[in-house]
Amino acid sequence: MRMEDVQRLVARRVEKLLEQLASLVARGRTGEALPSIGLTLHLTHGHQVSGELLDFLPKEAVLLALKKEGLSRSESVTYVDLASVVAVTVTDAGKLAQVPGMVRPLPTRSDLQKLAEQLAKGITEQFWPSEGALGGQVLRFEVDWVGLDDEPGRRALELALNVAAHALKELGRSEKNGREAIRRIATVRFVKGKQTAAELEGDTGTVTVGPGPAPTVQAFRKGFTVEP
Repeated sequence: MRMEDVQRLVARRVEKLLEQLASLVARGRTGEALPSIGLTLHLTHGHQVSGELLDFLPKEAVLLALKKEGLSRSESVTYVDLASVVAVTVTDAGKLAQVPGMVRPLPTRSDLQKLAEQLAKGITEQFWPSEGALGGQVLRFEVDWVGLDDEPGRRALELALNVAAHALKELGRSEKNGREAIRRIATVRFVKGKQTAAELEGDTGTVTVGPGPAPTVQAFRKGFTVEP
């Protein structure tokens, strides 16, 4: 599973997670080709039990098939009182992508446009709050949608928007001329590129959004402070 996919996972209460995983197991019993779910249940008093999920009874119990040495399943099972389960580790988190509700939905173009506006407005209000009200400069995030309006493009754009906003806030909070540096940036444009990076030319920042490793706040902050 790629780190980008891991970052799409959403938090769930232990009982809700087990309920959703059990629904996948139930689908498998109907003949649908689905992977088995390997779990480690972390119990009160520090004990652990690992195996393949077989069944789940809401508010009551979990049933696991234990593993032999290696990958084969043994003929032993363990019944676990749900009240004793304090955490769950999923052996292969990539399988969670097949469970409805376990990953964040793909953001729409409208969602991302609203996010861009909210992030830029938040930075403006933080570092020059009065200028917008007086008709002065406000920071703008602009998106060139060519090559970005599909699933991988929108996922990558969502991440780039958030990282860019964090980088600008870090820049503005820096001890030496940070506020002045960020006030010189009028627009940040997001465009499709071969790799994700940030750079600054004049009063315009450009974020190229591409495949590859996830961008970091440190790299974006450096890009926004160094003239190419």
